[in-house]
Amino acid sequence: MSKGIINRAVLALSLFLFSFVAQAALSHISINSRQFDVGQHPKIKLNIVAGKNDFSRISFHLRQTNGSKEIMEELMVQPISGYMLFAIGVDNVTDPNAKLIVSEYKGNSWRQYAVLPVFDSPFIKITDKTEVKIDTRNQPKKVAPMPNTGGKAQQTTAVEKTPNSSSVSASSASSTLSTQTLSTPIVNEGCTIERDRSDTLWRIASRYHKQWQTNVYGAMLAIYDANPKAFSKQKIHLIRQDVILMCPSQSQLNQYVNKIDDKAKFEGLEQQHAGN
Repeated sequence: MSKGIINRAVLALSLFLFSFVAQAALSHISINSRQFDVGQHPKIKLNIVAGKNDFSRISFHLRQTNGSKEIMEELMVQPISGYMLFAIGVDNVTDPNAKLIVSEYKGNSWRQYAVLPVFDSPFIKITDKTEVKIDTRNQPKKVAPMPNTGGKAQQTTAVEKTPNSSSVSASSASSTLSTQTLSTPIVNEGCTIERDRSDTLWRIASRYHKQWQTNVYGAMLAIYDANPKAFSKQKIHLIRQDVILMCPSQSQLNQYVNKIDDKAKFEGLEQQHAGN
């Protein structure tokens, strides 16, 4: 008799855990509308149903092709309501067959959840009433100012030219950037990064990379270097929401001046950490 009671208790607990996990998972995603056209950077409204509105375990990438080259850009995401998100990117979309790739982190790996054709969705012309902007107001003291996200992000970093030199090689440019003295520091010593609870590492880096004079991948790596305790199990794709992020130092930022190299290092770390 006691064995039957135990079996029923185990069954009830299993059903409870199953329902809890199901509730916490992503159960629906679709494109509500797009606010951009071919040749512009992506602005997409999304319908979503996810347990506890935990968007840190959901990623959104825009995939497009340019000739034989495939380009993937992770989009910044901001909640509009409990059932709607706004996704935005910085790279212009030139492929009319571009797709939105939605992935969900389950267990110890990212799993593709949906592939949605972007230009099959309804187009809404942007007006003052329909445009969604990232809120950058109410900045506390000693917080690095929020960069302007209105324009297209620059992918290169300006380097001072040395006198009597007509060209600078990639290696010498990196060295020059690392050793030059700036009249105005890029970051204030001891400053903290402003963030929302729903912010992903990509979204934070996308806001700050121009101000820090680096690329998005370099900004993510610099944030990771400056905040080792802000990442669960020291994994770069598991940023914690309960830890204050410190601004990276100038020396940390100076390590990341080449977008191609920084992207390769970031993706290598991401793959390494996801496999552990």
